Amino acid sequence: MSRRILVRVSETGDIQVEAEGFQGKGCETATQAIEQALGKRTRRELKPEHRQGGVAIQQQQQLGG
Repeated sequence: MSRRILVRVSETGDIQVEAEGFQGKGCETATQAIEQALGKRTRRELKPEHRQGGVAIQQQQQLGG
């Protein structure tokens, strides 16, 4: 499986960052700069793949302070 980071922005401005194909804390390291640039995280959700060794994290961000 290839590794990728998906960033989705809704019509209301909600941002969703999703990491796929990473192992261990690699997904958190890969998305760290994006998280910091986007602003305050409002929620983090570990996906089922997390428990199977391949980690995928889905989170939502809020722009600004």
